[in-house]
Amino acid sequence: MPNIIWSDYLQYRAKLRGFELAKIEEILKYSGERYYDTETGRLIAVGKHDNRLVIIPYE
Repeated sequence: MPNIIWSDYLQYRAKLRGFELAKIEEILKYSGERYYDTETGRLIAVGKHDNRLVIIPYE
């Protein structure tokens, strides 16, 4: 997987919601559950951050 470039907005929202970027990165790299959003054309990774289920759209 290429280098991850975090947008300022994503960093702000992650901090606001109490997510650790390292855990989000692990989900993006190693999630076994991935989907394609036909409406936006983005890929989506699904995983657990502690005991919360998170859905992460990415390009």
